[in-house]
Amino acid sequence: MKRPSCFLEITVLSAEDLRLSKRSIKKNSFVTIRTTPQTFKSTCMDAVNGSYPIWDEKFELSLPDSVTYITVEVQCRSGAGVMTLIGAAKVPVSDFMNALMPVGYLHFLSYRLRDRDEERNGIINLSIKAKVPEGYVRPVLPILGGRFQAGNKSYGGVAIGIPVSCGSGNKF
Repeated sequence: MKRPSCFLEITVLSAEDLRLSKRSIKKNSFVTIRTTPQTFKSTCMDAVNGSYPIWDEKFELSLPDSVTYITVEVQCRSGAGVMTLIGAAKVPVSDFMNALMPVGYLHFLSYRLRDRDEERNGIINLSIKAKVPEGYVRPVLPILGGRFQAGNKSYGGVAIGIPVSCGSGNKF
C-alpha cells in the first residue's frame, strides 16, 4: 500500500551509555536526524550530561514516499573542534507508520546505536509522530475472517486485532 507524503514530528529525547574508544564521553554530543541525504536536522550540543545526554528537542521533517528508514546519528565535538561519530541507527518507517496504528499516534522508541565498526555503542531514545496531509483519508482495511472491519466506528472505535471464529461454526 502506498503511503502518502507526510511530515514527521520527531523529538530527540536522550541517549544512554555513549562511548568513544571504549571510554565514556564527557560532553559536546549532538544528534542528527536524516530522512534523505539532503533533509536533516540537528540538536544543540549537550555540554553537561556526558555519556547520558538529554536533548528533548522537537523537529519536523518531511518524509518522501520512497523513504523506508530514517537515520539517527550521534556525534560529539572534541576540544579541537573535530566531529566524531559515536553511533548511528536506522529507524524503519514501518516502526511508526503502518495500517494498524491510528494516524497521529505518538511512538516512544529506543534504538541500539552502532559505531563505525558496527559495535554496540549506546542507545538513543526518540518519540515520533507522523502527520499526514490535510484531507488524507486512511484506506479501509479488508474484512478479516468475515466479521468486522478495523476502523469501523459503529462498533465503538478502532480496534487492533484479528477476530477469531470458532471452528465448529458456533456463534459467540
